[in-house]
Amino acid sequence: MITIIYDGDCPLCDDYIRRLRLVEAAGAIELVNARSDHPCLLEAWQNGHDLDQGMVVMIGNTVFYGAEAVAVLARLSTTNTLFNSLNHAILSRPGVSKRLYPMFKAARRLALVLTGKTRLVNPLNSTGLPHK
Repeated sequence: MITIIYDGDCPLCDDYIRRLRLVEAAGAIELVNARSDHPCLLEAWQNGHDLDQGMVVMIGNTVFYGAEAVAVLARLSTTNTLFNSLNHAILSRPGVSKRLYPMFKAARRLALVLTGKTRLVNPLNSTGLPHK
């Protein structure tokens, strides 16, 4: 099972995940909106993954974050569309995805502003416990 935690309210993030056609390529995928109350979100924050700064991909017990997550998704996606072929060719290389990821984050921030959405906020306080 592959779990992807991403900002489902960001139109760019949502479109990117849906265009990858991961179910066709990798089988069972669980998409988790980082704005939901899914139990895995608290664990992601507790493990130091700032969900406002990057997506998380979990494959079994292995966790990928940010640019590394994008590179893994690019390797997992199909190559049967032009988008996926380009995505695979460019972003499947970790060095390239790492250099391009800051631009993706900036585009997400702009998309949130333009759509009136707020940024994600870490629900944990300094003790690592959920805010009440």
